[in-house]
Amino acid sequence: MQGTLGIIAEYNPFHLGHYYHLQKAKEETGCAYTVIAMSGNFVQRGEPAVFDKWTRARLALAAGADLVVEIPTWFVLQSAEGFARAGVALLNHCGVTHLSFGSETGNIGPLKELAAWLSTKQAQHQIKVQLRRGISYAAAVQSAVESVPGLDRLAAVLTGANDILAIEYLRAIAACAPHIKAHPIKRIAANHALDKGAYASASHLRKMLAGGRADEIMNYIPAPLHPLLAAALQQKPVFLHDFAQALFYALTTMTTEEIGALPACSEGLENRLKNALRASSDIESLLEAVKTKRYHRTRLQRLLMQALLQFHRVSCRGAAIPYLRILACSARGKQLLPALAKAGKPPLLYSARDVVRLNSRARKLLALDQRAAAVYQLPRARRDLPDLLRTPARI
Repeated sequence: MQGTLGIIAEYNPFHLGHYYHLQKAKEETGCAYTVIAMSGNFVQRGEPAVFDKWTRARLALAAGADLVVEIPTWFVLQSAEGFARAGVALLNHCGVTHLSFGSETGNIGPLKELAAWLSTKQAQHQIKVQLRRGISYAAAVQSAVESVPGLDRLAAVLTGANDILAIEYLRAIAACAPHIKAHPIKRIAANHALDKGAYASASHLRKMLAGGRADEIMNYIPAPLHPLLAAALQQKPVFLHDFAQALFYALTTMTTEEIGALPACSEGLENRLKNALRASSDIESLLEAVKTKRYHRTRLQRLLMQALLQFHRVSCRGAAIPYLRILACSARGKQLLPALAKAGKPPLLYSARDVVRLNSRARKLLALDQRAAAVYQLPRARRDLPDLLRTPARI
């Protein structure tokens, strides 16, 4: 069967569960090519990736992907809905015919039913009613579903993080790429006993790296990736606390109005953040002081990263993908590039000379990507080439 498989991922870090999903999706869809839409140096939960985007893209190639395309930073550090829409739109521009994603249920039926309901005016009204209780958006959606007779049977689906994101992928497909076929893969539960060869979660592996146990994570990484990961570990993995001084400087020098202009800020959260800043000594204490039932940790982390990267200096109107930035490309993946370059909308970015094809909006968003790459380098002992001078990784 001819076709192109698309996967939206962060691979932070790439582990056995990701490898299982990638191989299973390729096998079940029978697609000829695999394209990954991947976040850059910062990820959707509002943290720096433990390894830089070039390393993670190269790991994806080693695992069997053909092309890795960067989701621009502006779209990565948005809500699940914004992140999903950007990923789907980007893959649509890459000619993807099938989108595969991990799912706790592995059943497309309930996911599609919830996705369709969430796009109705009734759903949005119910969610607004729940938000007035001062709870988070995710909790409001859950409560809204529970309040609808007949739909309440699906409320349990909203407890799975992968299923919640899957619903947003389905909404995005319906809105901008209805020809793409959704293909869920039932997620294998992570084993936190961490027996050798077990499916450990990415969050657990990040904790291991943060605890100085980098040598142990090889047990939970696919064997073909071991040499690349060993090379990556020559550099210290990067974590949120590594940016404490830079973040506190950014927040201290920003006005309340500038913080209020950040996409993740609303309803006076800028005042709460400014007040907490005066009494906080590190990022953890700052987050603890600001979070509430409505403002959960991941949203606050996105807000902090938006402040660090100066999102308030970027005027981004519309959700259109501005360019296709290639991070990694296999020999097979190169076969896809001529068609992408010929289409020209959005422009293909393979090297620095391609920047001349960008309009003013695209250049502003690319400048944000460059700023994110430069900021990411701050805690690293060895600095890489400027991001724009890098060419797609290969293996």
